[in-house]
Amino acid sequence: MPSATAPLATPRAPVIEADHVCKAFVSGKLRTPVLNGLSLSIDPGELTLISGPSGCGKSTLLAILSGLQKVDSGRVRALGSELGQLDLRALEHFRLQHTGFVFQGFNLFPALTALEQVELPLNHMGLSKQEARERARRSLEEVGLSHRIKLRPSELSGGEKQRVAIARALAKEPELLFADEPTSALDAANGQVIIDILHTIAHTHGTTVLCVSHDPRLVAHSDRVLAMEDGRILSDRRHGADAPKEPTP
Repeated sequence: MPSATAPLATPRAPVIEADHVCKAFVSGKLRTPVLNGLSLSIDPGELTLISGPSGCGKSTLLAILSGLQKVDSGRVRALGSELGQLDLRALEHFRLQHTGFVFQGFNLFPALTALEQVELPLNHMGLSKQEARERARRSLEEVGLSHRIKLRPSELSGGEKQRVAIARALAKEPELLFADEPTSALDAANGQVIIDILHTIAHTHGTTVLCVSHDPRLVAHSDRVLAMEDGRILSDRRHGADAPKEPTP
C-alpha cells in the first residue's frame, strides 16, 4: 500500500508589493532622487526590518508602502489594492481600516489619557463606545500599561508613551503595522521592550509588521532584514535561511 504523502504547503500571497518604484523630492531647480526603481514584496505575518544609514530612503519607502506618499513612477499594491489608483478619501479609508502606525515621536495628544488615546481611532472606525473601550483596555493591558490608563503623556515615560502608541495601533486590529524608528528616542531597556512587543504582535496576532530602524538589536528579532543604501535594496536576509535571498532587480 503506498504511503500517504503530506500535502504541500500553499505559498502565501504577499500582502505588499512594490514594482520599480521611483521617488524624488524637488526643491526649486534641485531634484534629489530618493528611491531608484525599487522592487520588493512583503509576506504576511512577519516582522520585516528595513535598515540602512540616514538618508538612504527607508522612511520614504515606508511612507510610500503605507500610502502616506505617492510614487513618481512604478506601482504599489497592498492587500489587493493598487494604492496609486485610490483617491485621497479612499486612501484615508484604507489606512483607517487596515493599517496601524508607530512613529519615533509618539504622536500623542497632550490632553488625552492613555485610554482615550487608544480609543480615538476606534471611534472613527464606527465601533460602539463600549466595544472601543474594551478593545482599548485589552491593548493597553497587552503592552503592560493596564495600571497607567488614566495618565496623560506628561505623566508617562518615553517608553510608556511608545507603548501607548503601539496599543493605539494594535487596538485597530490592523493587517499591516508600520513602525518608523520606534526605538530611536528610547534608552536601551525601553527600546528592548518595544522590540519584544513588535515581535510578539507579528507572531501572536499574525500582523504584518514593517519596521524602519537603524537599531541593530532589531535585527535579531526580525524574520527578515532588508538592507538599503542610496534608494536601493542591497541585501535581503531571512533568519533561519541557509543563504541570503538576492534582492529583486
